Amino acid sequence: MKLHRVLLFTTMQMDITPVGDDLHVLLIGGDKPGIGCTSFSTPVPDTDPVRCNTTCIRSADNADSLFCTYVAEELAKRTGKRTLCTGGIFVDNPSEHELEKLYENVDDMIHDWMIFYD
Repeated sequence: MKLHRVLLFTTMQMDITPVGDDLHVLLIGGDKPGIGCTSFSTPVPDTDPVRCNTTCIRSADNADSLFCTYVAEELAKRTGKRTLCTGGIFVDNPSEHELEKLYENVDDMIHDWMIFYD
């Protein structure tokens, strides 16, 4: 399922695909969409609240791997599925307000997908 958001300063897209019992997410957006990192998150059984073991691989020129890690962990916690998130949101010098809006829209897309998923 593809989810798309248009913000005043950029656009972003999240494509969530079930792969067997797991999830793959392609997260792209910003000024120069590309693949800057991959985060793999596995929920830890019998933890309350749910915790995850997460591994992140990022390119040397991508200092910000936070969005992919955030998405992988949030979906793993909410679904109980192993989740791989690849991509990146690249906005040059985002303000604090712009970062808040990016996270808010990422959360909205996850929420929208969860409604569909349930």
